[in-house]
Amino acid sequence: MDTIGFRTLSIFVTVCQTLNLTQSADLLALPKSTVSKEVSRLEEHLKSRLLERSTRKVSLTEAGKLVYERAFQLVEEFRSLRQDVQSLDTQVQGLLKLTAPPVLGEYLAGTLLADFMQQWPKITVALELSYSFDDLFAQGIDLGFRIGQIADDRLVARQIGASSRILVASPEYLAQHPPVKAPQDLAEHNCLRFQYNPTDTDWVLTCGEHTCSVPVRGNFYCSNIEALKNAALRGLGITQLPVSSAREELENGSLVAVLDGLCVPPMPIYLVYRSGVNKPRKLQALLDFIDQWVAEGKFSFSQ
Repeated sequence: MDTIGFRTLSIFVTVCQTLNLTQSADLLALPKSTVSKEVSRLEEHLKSRLLERSTRKVSLTEAGKLVYERAFQLVEEFRSLRQDVQSLDTQVQGLLKLTAPPVLGEYLAGTLLADFMQQWPKITVALELSYSFDDLFAQGIDLGFRIGQIADDRLVARQIGASSRILVASPEYLAQHPPVKAPQDLAEHNCLRFQYNPTDTDWVLTCGEHTCSVPVRGNFYCSNIEALKNAALRGLGITQLPVSSAREELENGSLVAVLDGLCVPPMPIYLVYRSGVNKPRKLQALLDFIDQWVAEGKFSFSQ
């Protein structure tokens, strides 16, 4: 049975990541002609065109995208296997590429990840903070933390907690506006919203098993928690914040809970990683550490 060499797959993965034959050749320290021949060899073996090549650019065909995802996993697993064997009976080490929403990532950097890196000092963490759901396959990310439901069925997803938000405002704002005694009173206030679309005007609030939807209005909306908190601190209006993000301000009194006892319905917090038979030793170590950390009740993002 014909086989595809690791060298061929590795070269193809590099070309897919750079979309430039010359740059790939430089990275691999190979002649450009060798890189081109290896890609052609793979196309001939699979009997399918994987790249569209011109003098100006290289792009992936549909078949190329499929092959890249599978090839990337195989190359990464082999590299991790080699690293694990070489570091057998030694410390967990290497680079872990992680992604998380900004507020959650900031919290994890000072808690879970700090504890993990103290236990394994030879680990290097590259943490990308983004509200977008980064493609773990295309960007070579080892592990992602996500808030909300997971739509990508190629990923392994494990829920580790939940995030809920409370309503807050500055004492100055509340002193200058009508009291908020019931959810319906929010209609008379400037509500600062976490969203991209200003036409989405309802806030859903929950108290125990009771849930209500309240139409709100406001003159400021943003997809960044820190920006919303700063606007609330300046007395612009009422907003929703994760408890972890507002804890310090609630304690020093610069923000006050509105409709205490009500909150936004919790959203699940997942960790996600690429599916595969074998996980790199460094990733398995992090997964085990997270399991232990959660079991000990240290994950208090939404507390």
